Amino acid sequence: MKRLIFITIFLFVLIFSKNVSASLKLNEIYPAPPSGEYEWIELYNDENQTVDISQYQLLDLAGNKIKISTQSALPFGFVLATSSSVLNNIGDTISFKNNLGDIIEIATYSASFDSTKTYVKCPNGNGSWFVLNTLTKNSSNEIACQILTPSPTLEPTLTLTPTLTIIPTEGLENPTPIASLASPSEGGPEPTAKAGTYDNIYISEVMVNPPIGEKEWVEIYNDNDFSVSLNDWYIDDLENAGSTPKIFSLEISKKSYAVFDLSTSIFNNDGDNIRLLDHKKDLKDDLEYNKTDQGKTLGRTNLDSDDFCIQEPSKSSINNPCIDPTPTITPTSIIVQTKTPTVKANNSDVSIHRSSNHPTVIIMNSFNGGKILGVTDELMIDLPDNESMIDFLTIISVSYSLLTISSILFKMKLSYGKDKNFYSSILRPS
Repeated sequence: MKRLIFITIFLFVLIFSKNVSASLKLNEIYPAPPSGEYEWIELYNDENQTVDISQYQLLDLAGNKIKISTQSALPFGFVLATSSSVLNNIGDTISFKNNLGDIIEIATYSASFDSTKTYVKCPNGNGSWFVLNTLTKNSSNEIACQILTPSPTLEPTLTLTPTLTIIPTEGLENPTPIASLASPSEGGPEPTAKAGTYDNIYISEVMVNPPIGEKEWVEIYNDNDFSVSLNDWYIDDLENAGSTPKIFSLEISKKSYAVFDLSTSIFNNDGDNIRLLDHKKDLKDDLEYNKTDQGKTLGRTNLDSDDFCIQEPSKSSINNPCIDPTPTITPTSIIVQTKTPTVKANNSDVSIHRSSNHPTVIIMNSFNGGKILGVTDELMIDLPDNESMIDFLTIISVSYSLLTISSILFKMKLSYGKDKNFYSSILRPS
């Protein structure tokens, strides 16, 4: 009885495992159809069995669902999924999940697509991805793929071709050919860098404070002379700040841009760090900012520095010039002090008090030295030309004071003196 139960469970697990196997693969993506037609994604069943896909899901980077047209995939057959205005024409990421919610496959494209281009896996099911000018919807792409060169995301291998070198040996009638390995000739095809980690990959532009209803995004620039595949790289904010790093995969052509749209927000509008990490979570590039403007981006000024400034968005293209937040102003208007202004200086609030009864002054050239008409920082007494004038005014002031005191004393004598008849009646008060 126990053996029968064990066999039953084993068969159930085996059958169930087959049902959720990853035999169905992403095979072709058509993101930019003509007006009035649908976008589509082609799936391919590469095994000799029917697969129940009634609970399978196709999602774009933003989490939008792409409708799968059938509930089962026939052996070695194609299945179509369609959507309308979901896939981005300049780059997107497609996630394919089974009925348990496990990811079967992820495909990312970043080129600029139109109605003549499709993104194809060559050969069907288990090949590498290419941009193709021939649509192979619901059919084998074997013939179309024959004209393609190896995918730029393939790992390069250098093959050394043996050549025969004749080395004459004295005393031998027939020289013996000796095989040697020739190095690759100059001017030949350049091998593509191995997918994984790369240098010269930069954060180019970041939308950290998007308009209401839109999402944050990070633009990445490949400054290499070859295409790169950033598989399982990460975007993160300040290290150990609590946010979970966002994983992404992008293919970027040489000297080109690609954009990663974040599904949820992780950056602070009033200051944060943005870090670009490779698949090992090693830091490749980062930036720090203190302020943002809604709807504007933080863009790198050039690749030779780490300077960023506020710019108008230029998603997937060359960055725009900086927006000057503090334009130069040369005021010449009359300023009347009617209240006590507060000036922000060196991160401290400094209050400047002036009486409203002071005469109106004209501020001239206030940004060229801070000079104010009628105000000087030199002492008048230290000026040589004013010494004689000051002495003269001092003598007059002392003389006036002595005269005033004498006059008061004389008047008191007239009024209260013992011998009032000594003075003339004219001077004596009545």
